[in-house]
Amino acid sequence: MRMKKWVSGLVGLALSLALLAPPVEAAPLKVLGFWANDATAGLAGLYQYPHAITYFSPFWYSVNAYGGLINRVDPAILSAVEQHHIAITPLVNDATGTQAFLDNPLTRLRAARAIADMVKAGHFQGVDIDFEPPHTSLVHQLTGFMIDLHDFMPRGSVVTMAIVPHSGGAYDFAKLNPEVDQYVLMSYDQHDDGSYAGPVAATPWVQNIVTRMEKTVPPQKILLGVAAYGYIWPVGSTSATTVPYNAVTPEMNRYAKWDAADQETYATYQTSQGPVVAWWESLQGMNEKIQLAKQDHLAGIAIWHLGYANNSVYQLLLHQIGRQP
Repeated sequence: MRMKKWVSGLVGLALSLALLAPPVEAAPLKVLGFWANDATAGLAGLYQYPHAITYFSPFWYSVNAYGGLINRVDPAILSAVEQHHIAITPLVNDATGTQAFLDNPLTRLRAARAIADMVKAGHFQGVDIDFEPPHTSLVHQLTGFMIDLHDFMPRGSVVTMAIVPHSGGAYDFAKLNPEVDQYVLMSYDQHDDGSYAGPVAATPWVQNIVTRMEKTVPPQKILLGVAAYGYIWPVGSTSATTVPYNAVTPEMNRYAKWDAADQETYATYQTSQGPVVAWWESLQGMNEKIQLAKQDHLAGIAIWHLGYANNSVYQLLLHQIGRQP
């Protein structure tokens, strides 16, 4: 009887301590902000709100056919971002479009070494690999490259890899996961130039591709791609024009409607060239994607791109990810 009372007392004490313990707060979402040369605005907003971004990923490097690096670093931007103590993980893509360098063990190894040396020499916090391979070819070569790259990278570097949602056959996640710290799921361009008008990234569509990826990748390795732009189509056409969020027109705002099913903003209106339909990721749509990332316990989000953002986007990020300005 005394033993039962003693055990019961311990259980009661444990329950009391659990109730008194402060709740465990989820880690703030990471935010990777891309930067590309087609920017319609500068980075004044980033410098005003540097804590809105975890990683700055500028499109500065490309791999050539011989495994060497093409360098497009902007010294002024590099200096300003470093002065604001923002971690830099440069984006590296394939300059040839064929990724033939992956098929040759020597050029593949040369590229891995060159990227790691670039990260070390620049004192960058990591790198973002954006090769976007074909659906099934080069899967083994891509895996081999990422293994080599991980081995060469400075200790503590963050290795990020961009993933095309519908190229599942290009990625051997079982072998990639130990080599990659985080994946950018490019969950945008559901509709774009070349398709008929529709949402850039309907939330149900995004949820479906996230759910599929979570079957092979831990959620804490996924950064959800978020568009900071939209498209305008002439009615009935598949030819679309990109509209950055910071360049949304007065007509788009005037006729804007919220699609509750797709959770994205659209507008249909008349222009001097005829009727058009626009779909774009408004602040409300961006917030829906942030909530999805929180709901699925993802690592964070990745904005394409900061040159399309304005101060309201940075303020949304600060508010939703729980960081101070």
